[in-house]
Amino acid sequence: MKNLQGKTVFITGGGGGIGGGMAQAFAERGARIVLADIDHGFAQEEAAKLPSDVEVFTLPLDVRSLEGWEAARVEAEARFGAVDVLCNNAGISTGFKPLFDVSPEEFERVMAINVTGVYNGIQTFGPAMAARGEGHIVNTSSMNGLSPFASFAAYSASKFAVLALSDALRDELAPQGVGVSTLFPGLTRSRMSEADLGKVSAGDPARRAAIEANMMEAIWLGRAVVRAVENDEPYIVTHPDYREGVRARQERILAAFGEPAQPDYRTGLTATKG
Repeated sequence: MKNLQGKTVFITGGGGGIGGGMAQAFAERGARIVLADIDHGFAQEEAAKLPSDVEVFTLPLDVRSLEGWEAARVEAEARFGAVDVLCNNAGISTGFKPLFDVSPEEFERVMAINVTGVYNGIQTFGPAMAARGEGHIVNTSSMNGLSPFASFAAYSASKFAVLALSDALRDELAPQGVGVSTLFPGLTRSRMSEADLGKVSAGDPARRAAIEANMMEAIWLGRAVVRAVENDEPYIVTHPDYREGVRARQERILAAFGEPAQPDYRTGLTATKG
C-alpha cells in the first residue's frame, strides 16, 4: 500500500464536484494538494474548504493547452517538488442531446477537454514519474464510458477513449513502477451534473428533487480514489447499481464472438509466413 503522507497530488477540474471531493480525501491522508481549474475562483473556493493545516495552492489551467500544462508543472514543482499523483479529472458534457444536434465545434470541444486534456496531463507529468520509478495517474472516465445510452453519444465517446487510453497506459507504465487507475463515476453532486439535471427536469421540480436525492456526495468518490491509489487498483467503480447494465452490454459483445469471418484464416496466415 502506498503511503500518501506528504505526497503531492495534482488535480484538474479541482474547482468543485469530484475534483473537490478528491482534494478533501487526499488531504485526509496528509497529502499536499494542487488544485487546477479553468475557473481559478472555483479552485480557490475548494481550497478554502480544506483544513487549515493542509498544504494547498491553486492555479488556473485550461487542460487543452500543453503550454499551460508546462507552466503549471513548473509552478507546482517550485512549490511542492515532484508531483506524485496526477488526477486528470477535468471534463465537460454536452448535456442530454442527440448526436445530430451536437455541432462540430461542440464535439471538438468535448474531445479536446475530455481526451486531449488527459493526454496533455500524462505527457506533462508521466515521463518524470517513469524516470523516478514511482507515481500514480488517475483518469476520470464515467459510467458512460462503460455503458453508453442515447442522447449522450459525444460524451460517451470521449469517456470510452479515456478508458482505452488508461488501460493501455497502465500496461506501458507497470514495468516503471507507475500505477494507472480509471474512475467511473455515476451520478454525483457537481456543477456539471446539476446543470444537466436542470435541462431534463425543467418545469418538473418533483423529478428534480427525486434525482438530486440520489446524487452521491463527491467526498465519497474521492475516498474511493484514494484507496485505489494506495492499493494500485486499475478500476474505481463508485456506483454499483449500474452493474447490470454493464453486464448486459458485455454479454452482447461476448455473444458476437463466433466462427471467424474467413474460415481457416489462421492456417492461411501461417502458410504465408512459412
